[in-house]
Amino acid sequence: MAGKAFPVRQGETITVEVTGLSHAGEGVGRCQGAVVFLPEVVPGELVRAEVTEIRKGFARARLLEIIRPAPERQEPACALYGACGGCDLQHLAYPAQLRWKAQRVREALARIGGLTEPPVRETLGMDHPYHYRNKVHLQVGLAEGRIVLGFYARGSRCVSVRDGQGAGTACLLVDRELLCLAGTVEELLNRYGARVYAWQSRRGYLRHVVLRRARATGEGMVVLVTGREEWVQEAAFVDRLRAAAPEVVSVVRNINTAEAKEILGPENVVLAGSGTITEILGPLRFRLGAASFFQVNPVQALQLCRLVTDYAALTGRETVLDVYCGVGTFGLFLAAGARRVVGIEAVPAAVADAQTNAALNGIGNAAFRAGAAEVLIPALVAEGGRPDVAVLDPPRRGCDRRVLAALADANVPRLVYVSCDPATLARDLGYLAARGYVVRDVQPVDMFPHTHHVECVAVADRGRTVR
Repeated sequence: MAGKAFPVRQGETITVEVTGLSHAGEGVGRCQGAVVFLPEVVPGELVRAEVTEIRKGFARARLLEIIRPAPERQEPACALYGACGGCDLQHLAYPAQLRWKAQRVREALARIGGLTEPPVRETLGMDHPYHYRNKVHLQVGLAEGRIVLGFYARGSRCVSVRDGQGAGTACLLVDRELLCLAGTVEELLNRYGARVYAWQSRRGYLRHVVLRRARATGEGMVVLVTGREEWVQEAAFVDRLRAAAPEVVSVVRNINTAEAKEILGPENVVLAGSGTITEILGPLRFRLGAASFFQVNPVQALQLCRLVTDYAALTGRETVLDVYCGVGTFGLFLAAGARRVVGIEAVPAAVADAQTNAALNGIGNAAFRAGAAEVLIPALVAEGGRPDVAVLDPPRRGCDRRVLAALADANVPRLVYVSCDPATLARDLGYLAARGYVVRDVQPVDMFPHTHHVECVAVADRGRTVR
């Protein structure tokens, strides 16, 4: 549209035919030739919307009216849907969510990875896709002078997890026991007069609250993320909290003085208990601290572990490399079927957690090393020979290209890749395909129902290129 006026104006009411969903779950349509993005719509719908923003090459709009609904539309079950920014697909029937996620993965592998007819299975969903989150980061806000714990709305107001249907019942993604605990913590923070952190002046005590619950053992953890300022009633709050919520076995103060609004800081002070909780996943026990990374959906986490085990196809003779191993989840699951497991993780605290978890489960054939994977992989190959299987579980940004190159240079026969972002998975599998790997199977897993996020487990073997 270079040289021409944009065909729609900000504030204009338009009619849009929704043709698809973006990678972020927004509806995509056209009006007078202009691409329009708008939330809470379903492909196939005809809607009336108000243009809220004009950007280079596209417009954003908000839904006013559904003129012709799609059969996959459903009434959102949550009273906060649309106000809270926590989920974005509750208006789409769950089977349709699963189909769209598989299609999203296929399109990414073909478009970004350049893979021909990528072997993507249908998404592995949940029988009961609600109240699955066993960990929640709560924002701290003020409403009429009272502390409110909740989630940020699509604007800036903090929406309480207790709004809508009553205390402890509003958010349909968070574990019910955690919702009740959130209500208890919120009430006690107000009773004992905690001072909310002011971001502009950088003064105050409370920045965030993190709640964690081990589904199998029922143990709970409360993490108060604070600045440096002290709270004279802190000890009284902790005593009353443990009396009111005996399932809380650990209360931790995490001190974060960074200007950025990252949740956790580097320093933890245990206020009560051991500073950890114990979760059980399949046959294994995991000890988790305030900063430990662990999948927040324990039902689907077990499915991930089973998929990784199936794709690894161990016989008891293999050396397994667990790259980006975190607290050791996948490596420890594979240890029973392997000759030995070596985990690599850049975060020393996570390596310490992995070592603790190996000892907790009596696993003697798993070792963990702290350091950069692109440095450690060649060193490990030089020390002990080529691994037979490598498991990769990188952060959202995907694998460092040097890590993939090191694995390909070592000619590792089988790679099992766990991904939380189809785009970076596609990029990395495309690189591996160019290095001679064949992508044999990709299984999407719905770790986060009612959101646009999708997890995948992929397996690639040495063979001819498929690009």
